Amino acid sequence: MTRFFDIDRWNEIWQTISRNRRRSFMTAMGVFWGIFMLVVLLGAGTGLDRMFRSQLGEASTNAAFFWADRTSVPYKGMPSGRSWEMDTDDVEAVRKLPSVEYAAAICWGNSQSCSYGNRKGDFSLMGYSPDMQKINPQKIVRGRFLNEMDIAHRRKVCVIGTQVWHDLFPGGEEPEGKIIRVGSSYFTVIGVVKSQGMMSFGSNPDRSVYIPATILQQIFFGLNQTIDMLAVTGYAEAGNAFIEECRQAIAARHLISPEDKKAIYAHDLSEMFAQMQGLFSGISFLTWLVGLGTLLAGIVGISNIMLVLVKERTQEIGIRRALGASPRTIISQILSESFVLTFIAGVLGLGAGVGVLSLATSIYQQSLAFNPDLPDIQWQISFGTGMLALTVLVAGSLLAGVIPAARALGIKAVDAIREE
Repeated sequence: MTRFFDIDRWNEIWQTISRNRRRSFMTAMGVFWGIFMLVVLLGAGTGLDRMFRSQLGEASTNAAFFWADRTSVPYKGMPSGRSWEMDTDDVEAVRKLPSVEYAAAICWGNSQSCSYGNRKGDFSLMGYSPDMQKINPQKIVRGRFLNEMDIAHRRKVCVIGTQVWHDLFPGGEEPEGKIIRVGSSYFTVIGVVKSQGMMSFGSNPDRSVYIPATILQQIFFGLNQTIDMLAVTGYAEAGNAFIEECRQAIAARHLISPEDKKAIYAHDLSEMFAQMQGLFSGISFLTWLVGLGTLLAGIVGISNIMLVLVKERTQEIGIRRALGASPRTIISQILSESFVLTFIAGVLGLGAGVGVLSLATSIYQQSLAFNPDLPDIQWQISFGTGMLALTVLVAGSLLAGVIPAARALGIKAVDAIREE
């Protein structure tokens, strides 16, 4: 510890490095640029990952969506190519499966003319079961979402998107409790939702009106309980097994072959999440590979300049050995010099990289005022990533001095003194 705070030692290190300032500066720039590029690339990759995750919102990663298509094989006397439709009973049958956590019906009501007073607009009409808010949650800005009591009592209530709210209730007027006209029917507004990602399933949440699926069926299908899509999430411990169990339960109710994958199409969100996660893992790997490669080039440059310095100081090192300097002292001196040169350049590069990312974040935050649909994210590395980059830098700075230190240790006092 005393040696660490030895002013004479640090003065000697500075004199050694500054003997050829241009050479030392150009070599240190390699380390500066390496750590700078590493930090900037990591920040860019992290920002893209955050942007992707924000676009997914809080949608369940273990969700699947089922819809009906024509059968492709005959089964129990039923021909292939047969059309069929899923219904509300399929939702209940699937919900009873032990591997299923939530199940919800989705019905499409197409575009409808909506109005309140003298204000009107065309918006998408969707019929949902309450569990849909748990499968693909949207941000509740005001009021509440549909619940089981709305379904049980067949209440003519609706939840509207933020754009519907702004168009029908300009100036931020309170919409809860107001009655709006949707098509030829009237509904009481109970809440306002805002899109939380790109998972919309047929409509933009901000431009949609949500009503109980049972009410939409009554308006558009009469006594028919047809649904357009079935949304399901399974328990985490079930993995993807719940998808096949749901398909089997639905097939059994509609005389469809258990092997007919085309008749009951299933879109597995977990596969999409896994693919995107693999993509960003690959981007992260390439970022570290390129950044560390650039940093390694700078470290090699530091090692080379230290070898040159050791060669120029052959006589000095020999005299020190002759005067009794221990191998530990010689190695410590060389490692200290390489550490100081690399560490100072690296910390400056790390600071510059963090500064550029902070500037990028500031510019991005300002752009949110002009485009509020953009996700609110930070283009900045995490504290842990910064510490990891600093650890790599410290390890590299010590590594840069290993070969020069070994070269210095191999100098014999007699040979060094004889050298011109």
